Amino acid sequence: MTSSYTVKNIIEQDNINSTINSYIKILTPIQFTLETCNIANDDKYLNFLMTSPRENTFYSFKTEKEINHFNMRPPHIHDFYELLIVLDGEIHQLIEKTDFVFHSGSCCLMNHNIVHKEIFSSDATLLFIGMSKELVQQLSEDEPKVYFPDIERPGHNPILRFLSDNLDNPDTKEYLDFMPSLNNKDWHHTLHAITDNILRAIMYPKLGSTYVIKGMLLELFDYLSNPEHFHFTPVHVEADNDFLLFTHISHILEDTNGRITRSELEQLLNYSGNYLNSIVKKYTNSCLFDYSQTFCMKRAAALLLETTASISEIMDELHFTNTTHFYKCFKEHYHMTPKQYRISMKIKLVP
Repeated sequence: MTSSYTVKNIIEQDNINSTINSYIKILTPIQFTLETCNIANDDKYLNFLMTSPRENTFYSFKTEKEINHFNMRPPHIHDFYELLIVLDGEIHQLIEKTDFVFHSGSCCLMNHNIVHKEIFSSDATLLFIGMSKELVQQLSEDEPKVYFPDIERPGHNPILRFLSDNLDNPDTKEYLDFMPSLNNKDWHHTLHAITDNILRAIMYPKLGSTYVIKGMLLELFDYLSNPEHFHFTPVHVEADNDFLLFTHISHILEDTNGRITRSELEQLLNYSGNYLNSIVKKYTNSCLFDYSQTFCMKRAAALLLETTASISEIMDELHFTNTTHFYKCFKEHYHMTPKQYRISMKIKLVP
């Protein structure tokens, strides 16, 4: 019985008969895999489209039994970096024996020594971008050679820095978790446009296509690391699902200045309000409402310091209708009234 197989000069999988994990090697600098799963209807399928500068291939599972067999396969580890983009639906990622759920818009950048696998339990469309260590090394070495250092800022992109650091410390078991900011309604269009440009350069190569691919990868890194578009969190494999959920709660509260109802938070994160409250309590020793208020008052303090808006205008922006309640909340956090805070902080800033 064979213990390895090769997919069209794209990847090679070894140790496939292991019940523990298999090992996948990339045979090309970059490869894209689009996985589309439909299990909600009678016409069930799980399609795989793989493309790379060397080969393209397509294969499909067309029965529920085949899809279940795919889900039951052992996890894998690989010698390349893998960016998962959930284009639609949701997917379970088993990462070092811990089950995480990634929803539409979520991304995950896995380093090359984490044991994991994706599991389909509902309809989903996923894009995986595999990047060889040699490609990452080239991106890292080329970074100081930019034409516009004041704008491109070599050494400052956190995603490229994460990849470069992992090259230097290959035993680190850490990945990056991404979720779109609440105001980023255009993430699907932007990610599609960037990845489509990379795919076009791969599938229809011409002079300069290698540089287009590298440039578009860096543009993708820039987009995902921009806090106006995405929040990202470095996650060590020892962290559990609660920690990741807490970071997602915090990011949403930051995006909404804490002015979001429990039911709205439930809908965004697909967890009950009581469970979300218990997660916040675990990490802050505060209830969800009080934790939300810290973001609201932080925004109020920033507006007092950085703008000339009146207190009533700040109340309107933060959706307060009761002046007494606003003053009470502010004093609980800063031990002075909003007016006193504005005056005292501006005095401190005077040289």
